[in-house]
Amino acid sequence: MSTPASTATPPRPGAVKIAVQVVGFLIGVGLLVWCIRQAFSPENQKQLAALKDAPAHQIALLFSMSVLVLLCSGLSFYLSLRPLRKLNFWDVQATNAIATLLGYVPFKAGMIFRILVHNRRDRVPVALIGAWFGAVSIVMAITLLPLFGASMLAREINGLWMAVAGGSAALGYLVTCVLAWYLHGTRGMAILRRMANPLGGWARRLVRSPFVRTAHGGLDILASPARVLVLVLIRLLDMASQAARFYLAAQIVGTPISFDICILLASMHFVVGVVSPAGMVGTREAAIVGAARLLGLENAPAMAGVALLVLASEAVVNAAMSIAGVLRLGMHRMFVPRTQGPATGAPEADY
Repeated sequence: MSTPASTATPPRPGAVKIAVQVVGFLIGVGLLVWCIRQAFSPENQKQLAALKDAPAHQIALLFSMSVLVLLCSGLSFYLSLRPLRKLNFWDVQATNAIATLLGYVPFKAGMIFRILVHNRRDRVPVALIGAWFGAVSIVMAITLLPLFGASMLAREINGLWMAVAGGSAALGYLVTCVLAWYLHGTRGMAILRRMANPLGGWARRLVRSPFVRTAHGGLDILASPARVLVLVLIRLLDMASQAARFYLAAQIVGTPISFDICILLASMHFVVGVVSPAGMVGTREAAIVGAARLLGLENAPAMAGVALLVLASEAVVNAAMSIAGVLRLGMHRMFVPRTQGPATGAPEADY
């Protein structure tokens, strides 16, 4: 008599699969150690020294803003996926902390780490991860790009800034929610199939593939206007915290700048960090100096010191939080499937 599927012993992983997991684990640990060393590199010593001489309340606020930025990012990832998969809140925060630190490394190491953890440990299909990350990116875009564009156009927070930022953000929000609502679910899949019919058999097979069906389910994330609004508000809190970091850092190094300029610098800092394939370190700081010169700030060269202080304080927070994240996930369990499996009834697959 054959063993029932529910009680059968799962097959042991092959030698190649074990080797890949071991190598991936060692590379991940090596990159993590490298990032922590960068946080305390000689280039950051001057900025770290500035922290020692600053008032205690400014130091506390600067570090707390970096903690808030990290928590907002993790909360955005957690709430985005929650309609489809109910992952553990602190596990998502731990993964986000480590991935954020690995963002200092070139070649999008942080994104690769997120994919590996959520696919291997949380057993979220790659197609759904792609849709999930895409939804998070869309919310980022409709929240941050209006702020950045308005700041570049108006150069200060005034009536024009409010009109451009508010109008473009509202339009982006409306378009996102309407398109996601119209294209999600059974109706949306039927629309995709009708669009694929004239393109031939390959297109029809692609639309009907498990990968596309799984990825299409990600539209459920953006199909709820209330959920998208909450995600936008979280990103606004995130951006306000990032702007506050620049305001506080400028105060500490003796180069005060207005908060509206801080919003522009923070949005530039964030956007460059997201799109840079060479990692966040260096590219964001150069962008800050360039933005300061573009704005015609008299103290533009001093913005390098402000940006480096933000980097130094941020890196210390990210390093500390990532260590806590490693302890939370477990050094030897990061890429090992969770025994309880996913919380929803979605089908299991590697696609």
